[in-house]
Amino acid sequence: MKEVNVNLNVHEIGVILSALQELNLREENRIAREYGSVPALYAKLHDFWEQMDTSETGLRNDVVPSF
Repeated sequence: MKEVNVNLNVHEIGVILSALQELNLREENRIAREYGSVPALYAKLHDFWEQMDTSETGLRNDVVPSF
């Protein structure tokens, strides 16, 4: 297994966290079989997210999202 570093901002990590929360049990089980535990990934990303400046996590009209 090879690791890579990916630079993500607070909004991008928030999108991933939100998507992980929306998984149903069937999707979560499939992902767990292929890639590993969803709750473990969520916890790891959430720890990073909590350390970031989340004071402006809502998108404003003048902000163009990166996705």
